[in-house]
Amino acid sequence: MNVLDYSIRLGKLLRKTEEGKNLFQLEASIEEKYKGDDAFHQYEQFAEKKTSQYYFYSWDMAYKTFLNVLTDDSIEHRNMFIPTAKLISSDTKIKELALTANSFGNIFEQLVAVSISGGEYEEVIPDSWKYKIRNAISDVQIAVERTLLMRTFAVFYQKNSDLLNNVATQKYLIEREEKKLLPFSEKAIIAMSEAKDVSEEEKILYEKMYLIMEAVKKGIFYGFWGMINEVREDELLTDAGLYGSPLHEVTFTYRNNIYSFLGEGWLYKIQLEDEHVFFMAHKKEVRFGKDNEKTTISGIVYPADDRGLFEKAEELK
Repeated sequence: MNVLDYSIRLGKLLRKTEEGKNLFQLEASIEEKYKGDDAFHQYEQFAEKKTSQYYFYSWDMAYKTFLNVLTDDSIEHRNMFIPTAKLISSDTKIKELALTANSFGNIFEQLVAVSISGGEYEEVIPDSWKYKIRNAISDVQIAVERTLLMRTFAVFYQKNSDLLNNVATQKYLIEREEKKLLPFSEKAIIAMSEAKDVSEEEKILYEKMYLIMEAVKKGIFYGFWGMINEVREDELLTDAGLYGSPLHEVTFTYRNNIYSFLGEGWLYKIQLEDEHVFFMAHKKEVRFGKDNEKTTISGIVYPADDRGLFEKAEELK
């Protein structure tokens, strides 16, 4: 099992906590209430598109975005969004969902931070959380430790102690955070190549760090919501880029299945011949029509075996 496997297991357990149950049930009840409502679907769709970058904060972001429609006359095609804005502003439960998701998001971000750093998670989780969850958090921390993330950074900064205060490094990291790019995606590689004053070794280290962070975040988040899209080997139409866990953007296609239409998440579990791999998506295209019913996904294959990831040599492609 790798970091993503353990993070998914933790996410499923978090749904069983009191805080997790409140959020999950609140979202489900609102979704049921507005089933088939186009105005609410617009809000829901907007929030879902943001989850791959903002996770639990997406509902509050969507809520505030649509509320702003009511007062900002400069928004392009504003009239298209007015019905949704009026709907969410009139329902206190939707506001409660945004606030509840935000609150859970704060716990989520703290959990991710201690999972990466190996810090004391007891300081950031509610006292009521049971030993199974505490053990699951420890398992994620151990999985992250096996990638040699912290050890590699410690050695790197011992040799390059001035880099954390380096202007070029700080500029690169700030811009990288703001863009929230999928690690090792084409856009991320372009951003790396444009940072001429930061060494290739350093940029690859940071990109691997972001990859581990995304694995923990996506695993916990999509595990919590049960939003992991599955693709069987016999459904794959193209799969060459899925083997060998390449750290660069790849695209694959598969015959349309239930996840092509109902899959809301951006994390895929793909069954290959001898193993499964996880795929972090950032672009989807679903096609219909005779002899052309297929889904095309672009993103990054997460390494099936991430042990010692930070000791493996990589080059920008």
